[in-house]
Formats: sequence, C-alpha cells, structure tokens
Amino acid sequence: MIGIGLTPVATLAVASRLERLADGSVTVVFEDDTVMSVQPTGAVEHRPAGACGPYERARVQGQLVVFRPRAGGPAFAFPYADRVP
Repeated sequence: MIGIGLTPVATLAVASRLERLADGSVTVVFEDDTVMSVQPTGAVEHRPAGACGPYERARVQGQLVVFRPRAGGPAFAFPYADRVP
C-alpha cells in the first residue's frame, strides 16, 4: 500500500516551448506566443512574442525554471515538466 498527497505541489500552465537564448538563458513561450514575465514581486505576467528583457529571462536548473528579475533581488522558481500528458 502507498500513500499519496491530495494537494498538488503546483498547477502547471501549459507552455509550448522554452526558447534558448545565446547567453544560455531561456524564455517561456506560451501556446498563444506570449512570453512569461516574472516581476520583481514574483507576480507572473505575459508579454508579447519576442520579449526577452530581464523579467522574461530565466535559467533551467534541473526541473525548475528560475527567474531573477533584479540582480541582488529574490529569485523565483517554477516547476518545469518537459512533457505534459
């Protein structure tokens, strides 16, 4: 017998791809071609296709996509699954 938690760790938004940039960072592109933007407060917003400023750039660390919108400020980690059933 096993036990399983009844509360999910995270709700995943379905993104269409991670777009890799020349500096090794990524942007998260959603199915409508908008880009994930994480504000210095941790609030998540969407930006138009092609946006890749400091609030849109992230690094993949294992199964997390980590945003740090301001140098010296807090970092925000989001679970990442390379396949969604």
